Amino acid sequence: MRVVSIRLFTSLLLLGACGDVPVPELALDLTRLDSIEPNDSQLNGLTVNGLTVNGLTVNGLTVNGSAVAGSGAAAPSATTRPNDLAGVRFSSLTLGGVSLSRSWLNQSTLEASRRGTSYSGAQLVGATLEGRLIDGTTLPLRIEDVQSADGVSLYSVSILADTGPVPLCGLSGGNPVPAIAVLGYWDRSASYVEDSSYFTFGCVSAAIGKCALWGYKPWASASECRSSAQCSSRALSDWHRACVRLVRADYCGDGVSHTRSGTRINVYDQLGIQLPASAGWAIESEWRPDGAQCINHTRWLRANAAQTETDLAYVQRVCPDRLSVNRGSRCDADKSSFNTQVGFYRSAEWRSLIRNDSPQYQ
Repeated sequence: MRVVSIRLFTSLLLLGACGDVPVPELALDLTRLDSIEPNDSQLNGLTVNGLTVNGLTVNGLTVNGSAVAGSGAAAPSATTRPNDLAGVRFSSLTLGGVSLSRSWLNQSTLEASRRGTSYSGAQLVGATLEGRLIDGTTLPLRIEDVQSADGVSLYSVSILADTGPVPLCGLSGGNPVPAIAVLGYWDRSASYVEDSSYFTFGCVSAAIGKCALWGYKPWASASECRSSAQCSSRALSDWHRACVRLVRADYCGDGVSHTRSGTRINVYDQLGIQLPASAGWAIESEWRPDGAQCINHTRWLRANAAQTETDLAYVQRVCPDRLSVNRGSRCDADKSSFNTQVGFYRSAEWRSLIRNDSPQYQ
């Protein structure tokens, strides 16, 4: 991966004079949406999953090896955990030098209004915002393009740097990887924080955006039926948060990932959003918003080859109560709360929502 040095403009230059800076083409190419590498596609239930474009992140942005002017932070080494985008303040939205502090998300579409004039979707191309990294560092962002696919708004977003705009989510085939806007943000432990003053740009090559594309749209709902007379509406925000844990193999729900980019798994649920495939693999685990439940085996023997501790040993040390062998009959495939007949009346907080199969990769 080529390391890019990112040195930011001063706030005044960024917010007031960006129109004078030559802007390279950062338009989205949605014809490549199903082939963005390394880990965003799925086929017949066999899902290519993994970390992100650049490392162990939740929503796609890293500043690996990058120096951010004024941050006081040294460029991290290759072994340093990358810094991730924690959120974007709605009130930071500016268009043409004018603040659009009254802004919100309508599902996945960013909208705003000022003095009776409304702005939505592509009308906000050129708008600048302030992104915040997990360590508190702020980054000036700009919306370069907005397109829609299957009812989801997809954004091309750039970091404004002194060498020109840098695609927030990286490139695929020479074009910016799209991002999906999701309300709230995720903290250092990869736990969702419900904060109406922030939203997140989740790259579709990383967990947040990827799970929304898979059908777990956090602004939507789906019906689950126990019988023809017993149906209930399910908020997919719970399934989306469980999916974020699943994609990263975050077994203990502590933000520590146990997978590698490009790992093939079979993902399915009881809502008909993701259907099981006949992969011939054993159940790996079931997933809730707080991590894994009923772990039968880890996805990898040792996902990080640099670690001496196996992934199973990590789980045994940190969250052994999540292992199937320690949970008894509750983890029997037909008795688990993952099954509609068993878990229908249980809260999503305490029920297994998504299941995945995998071999154990060596």
